[in-house]
Amino acid sequence: MDKAKHFKKIMEKSNSTKVVILTAHYQIVGSVYECEECNKYSCINLTNARLCNISDSYEGICENESYYDWLHVNMDSIIAFSFI
Repeated sequence: MDKAKHFKKIMEKSNSTKVVILTAHYQIVGSVYECEECNKYSCINLTNARLCNISDSYEGICENESYYDWLHVNMDSIIAFSFI
């Protein structure tokens, strides 16, 4: 099973589309936009996304967040994720 299918399966089991994604440098919170055509390049498409540099985050609170209506995250850059 590829990463995108595995991600979608976990999302379905969690019964939520809101996700926290950790990359090597960022903490990202947003809602997954499900679109088969959009996800064909192994990207997770998020709406209403908040992006925080890991070094700016302390106990889950971010001092300098950036906000995006749309944000596309490459599956290969994801270290960890959790549906909330």
